[in-house]
Amino acid sequence: MKEQLLQYEKSGQILAQVLEYALSITKPGVKLVDIADKVENLIRKNSAQPAFPVNISINEIAAHYSPVIFDDLTIPEKSIVKIDAGVQVDGYITDAARTIVFDDRWEQMKQLVRKALDKALAIIKSGTTVYEVGEIVEKTINKEGFKPIVNLSGHSLAQYSLHDGMSIPNYNVPKRMRDKSQVFKAGRAYAVEPFVTNGKGKVKDHRDMTIFRQFREANLDILPKEIREGYQYINNNFHEMPFSPRWLFNEGFSVEEVEGTMNELINQNIVYGYPVLIESTRAPVTQAEETIFVGRDKTYILTKTKNK
Repeated sequence: MKEQLLQYEKSGQILAQVLEYALSITKPGVKLVDIADKVENLIRKNSAQPAFPVNISINEIAAHYSPVIFDDLTIPEKSIVKIDAGVQVDGYITDAARTIVFDDRWEQMKQLVRKALDKALAIIKSGTTVYEVGEIVEKTINKEGFKPIVNLSGHSLAQYSLHDGMSIPNYNVPKRMRDKSQVFKAGRAYAVEPFVTNGKGKVKDHRDMTIFRQFREANLDILPKEIREGYQYINNNFHEMPFSPRWLFNEGFSVEEVEGTMNELINQNIVYGYPVLIESTRAPVTQAEETIFVGRDKTYILTKTKNK
């Protein structure tokens, strides 16, 4: 367990510093693609790899928007921006998110999602049920007249596995629907991530997809020759982790090669995409997230900057 914790701590401290840097360069008028490229490159400069493409989700977008090739979107004035990033060191993944607001009217929602997260983290130890977390998150958020996003949740982590099977709800799950086996266990890592909105409290899929994942290997014998190189790059470099087509372009593949590769792999069900998620009434959303490691006698918050 000690060696595991050391790896997670290394990953988490890189992520904490990277997120501080991300917030420092996120300003109205700045291109999203410039932020994402700089943040992902900083992860790589720290002898680590992005666990997934940096999410930069604005206003009603709750999650899963990562800039695309030649993305011309910029940070809007008076907006809410969620930056969600992940780091993996030898497959040990940490995942965290921060919200930055450019209008005082969103400050309460920013502070509230942090409060809900901090209260949840304070109760987690070996044996705590995930439902206790959901109860405290919803109670904290509802008390101030807002709603949690009920169909987004935290998740367990494992080596090279970003979502490792256990979900951590952000609402009070009815007792009849609870599974007693869903408890935090010593020696495991978890990402806890509440979302706050003044809307309905649910997200829906948007038609756009900017993040993808390979879930099976291709048969090279039947794969068109012109896309084999792109496929092999994906297969060799991402370990079935989420990736952005932008990463292929940044490695020297042409736009046409990237588009051809992605279209073929999606058509063959070798790669699938994650829809961008938006609040169902297009209401604004804030997010806070940390990764924790549950020890036998202590729970470690891995993605907070040390001494803070």
